[in-house]
Amino acid sequence: MRTEILTTAAELFRARGYRATTLDDLARRLGMSKATVYGHFRSKEDLLAAIFHRTMTLAEAGLAAIRASGLPPAEQLREVIRHHVRLVVAERAFLTVFFSEEGSLPARLQKDIVRRKARYDRTVRAIVERAARAGQVRVAEPRLLVLALLGMSNWVYRWYHPGRGRAWDADTIAAAFIDLVERGYLATPAARGREVGRRLQRLEGEIRALRPLLRGISRP
Repeated sequence: MRTEILTTAAELFRARGYRATTLDDLARRLGMSKATVYGHFRSKEDLLAAIFHRTMTLAEAGLAAIRASGLPPAEQLREVIRHHVRLVVAERAFLTVFFSEEGSLPARLQKDIVRRKARYDRTVRAIVERAARAGQVRVAEPRLLVLALLGMSNWVYRWYHPGRGRAWDADTIAAAFIDLVERGYLATPAARGREVGRRLQRLEGEIRALRPLLRGISRP
């Protein structure tokens, strides 16, 4: 019941905004009394804080798994990007509220979130620093790289709309981000060669797919 209330609240806050949504709206959407909602959350502020803490818990659990994976630091950084993009896509309502409604949290509830976010950023920065010491990444200022990676990945919540436009999934988006960050965006001769190679592979795949059809046409 608590998870259902949180999920429905996140969807309403994303669609209408936190301040414009009342607990009466939430109770109607859930098909339950407001007293039942109060049985799980003392106030709308506590409900918003629970959405923030659940989002942080999901992010922290994924990061902990990455740190425990034993992968080289550079690969851990790739996994951080994948983790964030997948989280945004899978939990779009929660992440939208998380990034757009922090100012709605009262100071007493905001402090814990700020501490958790700072601890999370420090953990990612430690991965960057280990990668730099191992000679796996070239970065003059680790904190700037952390801000760039997390900002790029988290901003997906602003423009990702499932079922609208081109059908990108989370892993496709993450792979494009990783390629962009690691290789840069300037078209060097090596980059052009890789792109030609990818196009040739796609053409070969299309030709293989057409061969059965061509054989059928050529028969008398």
